[in-house]
Amino acid sequence: MKISDVHHMTYIKVTWRSFRRMTCLFILPVFLSLSLFMGCAGSIKANKAKAINLEDMGRSLATKGKPREGLSYLIKASELDPDNPEIKHEMALVYNQIGESELALEYFEKALHLKPDYSEAINNMGITYSNMKEWDKALACFQKAASNVLYKTPQYAYHNMGLVYYYKGDYISAIEKYQKALALSPSYAIIYFDLASVYISLSRFNDAIECYKKAAELTPQSRQADLSLASLYIKMNKQQDAIALLKSIIELDPRSQMAKEANQLLDGLSNK
Repeated sequence: MKISDVHHMTYIKVTWRSFRRMTCLFILPVFLSLSLFMGCAGSIKANKAKAINLEDMGRSLATKGKPREGLSYLIKASELDPDNPEIKHEMALVYNQIGESELALEYFEKALHLKPDYSEAINNMGITYSNMKEWDKALACFQKAASNVLYKTPQYAYHNMGLVYYYKGDYISAIEKYQKALALSPSYAIIYFDLASVYISLSRFNDAIECYKKAAELTPQSRQADLSLASLYIKMNKQQDAIALLKSIIELDPRSQMAKEANQLLDGLSNK
């Protein structure tokens, strides 16, 4: 073996040892970084799970008439999951519930910053503006929500537009929006009540009667539509029709609130 060959083998041996040391030094920080990343990912996942539970608790309390208690849970949920638009939306709804309209708008905006096409939040922001009598801003929100082809319940936005037009005294536009809502959801009973109110304002009593009858078909257990129709009959001086309808309400459930109101209407008729 030549001396040059020995030197060559020695060089290779030293280089391989150096490579092994360098590899060990390289793998160690990568392993540590990966461990830290996995630990952070696990922590984020755990926080999101806790946030969901807190959100559910907050929503439940608000639904049960304890909005301020519910809000405290939602705030904690938002701290754990600050990029969750649904939590911001829930907070906005609760702020509305306790009469804090400006805070509600602030949190609707935060939800929309995180999720710009969040039509439910846009629609509910419109409701907030309606409560503040900011009619043009409300209409803009409802129109934007309704125009989103991915919005699952655009009938709500059209219904709300109809309400705004009604409050503004634009009855023709209100009818148009109510009819669009009914075209999307024919069993949406409450719209028939609101549509009847518009027809009454226009003295289109026969159209209003048909609306109440349709609402009665859709809500047979309530009898609210029958009570409203009886009131309309009284307004139209159709006392006999009103009396017959009121008596049927009382006979169905004499102890109900509807029966109590029907009795009051009957008493009013008998005193005339």
